[in-house]
This record gives sequence, C-alpha cells and structure tokens, in this order.
Amino acid sequence: MTPPKHRPNPFGAKLSRRSLGVLAGLGAGAAAGGLLGSGAASAAFTPGAWYHLQSRYSGLVLEIDGASTANGALLVQRNRTYATNQQFRFVAAGAGYYKIEARHSGLALDVYAKSTANGANIVQWTANTGANQQWQIIDDGTWLRFVNRNSGKALDVWEWAIAEGSRVSQYDNLAGVNQQWKLVPAEAAPASGVPTIYVASDSTAQTYNSSAYPMTGWGQKLGGWMDANTRIANHAIGGRSSRSFIEQGRLAAILDAIQPGDYLYVQFGHNDADSSKPERYTSPADYKRYLRDDYMAGAAAKGAIPVLLTPVNRLDYNSSTGQFNTSFATYAAKVHELVSETGVNLIDLGARSRAYLNAIGPDRAKDVFMHLAAGEYPNYPAGLADSTHFQDYGGNQMARLVAEGTRALSRPIAGHVR
Repeated sequence: MTPPKHRPNPFGAKLSRRSLGVLAGLGAGAAAGGLLGSGAASAAFTPGAWYHLQSRYSGLVLEIDGASTANGALLVQRNRTYATNQQFRFVAAGAGYYKIEARHSGLALDVYAKSTANGANIVQWTANTGANQQWQIIDDGTWLRFVNRNSGKALDVWEWAIAEGSRVSQYDNLAGVNQQWKLVPAEAAPASGVPTIYVASDSTAQTYNSSAYPMTGWGQKLGGWMDANTRIANHAIGGRSSRSFIEQGRLAAILDAIQPGDYLYVQFGHNDADSSKPERYTSPADYKRYLRDDYMAGAAAKGAIPVLLTPVNRLDYNSSTGQFNTSFATYAAKVHELVSETGVNLIDLGARSRAYLNAIGPDRAKDVFMHLAAGEYPNYPAGLADSTHFQDYGGNQMARLVAEGTRALSRPIAGHVR
C-alpha cells in the first residue's frame, strides 16, 4: 500500500519557509500559476453571520488570545471551544474588501502597526479605515484565503505550527495549506454531556470475544473506570501499527464519526517496532509524523481532543535486579517529543505500567500477562507464555492506569473518571 501523504514537517524542516509554502500550494491543487482561483466570495459566506475560522493545515480555529477585549490582543489558534472569542464575522469595507470582526470584543483583525513584513503579528484593534484592517477574500469554493489590502500578504499559521496557542501572522501569498481556512458556522456547544473516547491502538487495547478468553485489552475494560456519561468506542485491533491503522482506513472511520468535545486516545509502538513485518513496521521518525499529522491534526480538525499514550510495558525485566525494562523506549521518546513541541495531552502509560509492574514484581506480573498453565483455560489447553497481552485481570489493571492518567489531564474528561 502507498504510505499516507504528509504535510511538511513544521519542526526542524531543512527546506526554507518559502519552499514549504510553494510545495504545499502545489499539493493543494493550486491553479492559475500556483494560486487558488478568486471565485465569488459571497458564495462562501454570509456577511454579518458568525463563523469559526478553521485552519486547513492544523485543524485549529482562530481565537483572540485570553478572550481579551483590549486593543493589541494577539490572534492565535486553538481547539474549538465555541467561545465568542473564537467567532468572527465579515463586514463590507468597500471595493470588495472586508473587515473581520471578533464577536466578544467588537474589534477588527489588524496587521499590527501597518507592517508589511513577513511574520507581523495579527491583533485586534478598534475598527478604523486603515487598509491594514481590510482583507480580500480569495475563494476556491471550499477553502478561503485572506489577503491584507495594505501589505498584500496572506493570513498565515506562522512557521507551520500545530500547537495550541501558536500565533497567526501574515506572509507572502503562496496559497500553502497553512494559509487556507474553512468557515464553520458558529453554534452552541453540544449539550449532551456524554463524551466519547475513541481508542486507536493495537492488540494490547483490543476488545476480544469469548473464544480468546482470558485475553483482554485495556480498551475493553476502560468503560468500567469511567462514569455512565462516558462512551468508549474501542477501534483497537491486533497487528496494527500507526501506519497500517491509517492505510487500512481505520483512522478515517474514527474521524468520520468523532464529534466536537470527544477524545481520541492513541497508543501504538508494539507493531511499529517490528522490522520483521514490513507491512506494519514504521520508523520512529515516521511514527512521530503519523501521530502528529494524521492522528493529532485529524482529531483537532473535527473539534475533538487528541490524547497520546506511550506504549504499554511488556513482561520484560532485568533478571538481576527484578526491575522492568522500558518497552519501546525509542517510540516512547517520540511521544514525549511531541508533548514538548506541541503541548498535546499525554498519558504516560509506559511509565505508569512499568511502575505498577515493578511494584508487584515479576512473579505476580505473570498473572497480569497471558502466562497460562496447560489446562488452566479451555481456550489454551496447552498453556501459553505471552509477555505482551493481558489476562482479564491484567487488562483491567491497565485500564485502571489509563483512567488514572485521564484523571490527571487538564480536560473535562478528567471529571468523568469514577
């Protein structure tokens, strides 16, 4: 299968920023010399109506930082929260240009100090007749670009950032995907109060049927640790890596169903590291890109909250010390890099499970994993010595650790843990 396509790497890319923009513009199906066509802007929006402005690249929406009502407050990007400082409308300014007004403050988006430089801050300011508050709207029928009348530069997610709180700037009008925006009509936040946790993972989290008992994944048991107002949609399945889960359309199925306010829990690494199976092997660098550009960005684009989990530990310990070794350390390190670079939510399941296993010791840990004696279970008459997968008891303990990690998140889902 063809590996999933990736957007340019915003972290440490060796290409110049200008090169990245040109490449992205070409990849976005650019027309007319690499720029989107300027169709009738009125077909894309209703002047005076309130919208969230969602980045094609990051999936995040524009926001006046801190809900400030002061002149000079920065325009940034964040996950959609339905707050009024994330809602904007277009007010005709004449000659085909528009002011973009923030709902909570009534102030207009403004290129600070009338700058014509790349990277200039976009702020809110009292509406005036300045050309630095006037924007041309270029429309290809789906995505819009906003080009400032004063500078001729486009509204741009600066340095290809995907982190919440990253600033928005102006840059040469290259039609890159980080300069393309979708209008999402503003609406009230969902009132159900019933979030869904979608689990994208492998056999360590999978739900098993009775023919495999006592084999049990942590995703199978997670619901028992959450309140009745939480739904678990466990899409974990054995043998999948971060790459093959995408290639087989399993992530797409989640993203088709996930709703604003839901959560995407992502745990891979066991199969990514298996270089003997090319259909699933994923290098650490590619693993990081898939997590960032497909899972994190995909969830954010739907208004959902991505949560990365480090790979759960195996029954693997130092026989001299009895202390458990770190499983898939290179892959866990990539998760931590993403946390450091983007601020994505983390449940360090690798560290939590290793601490638990160290506390109970290697002998008792065999009751956590599928170490079965001959004749102990009808489904495994010859017994089994599997140091990766969990018995019913072990799956429940791992689910407990995931729930404890959930409680530690600075997210509303923390209040749903029993």
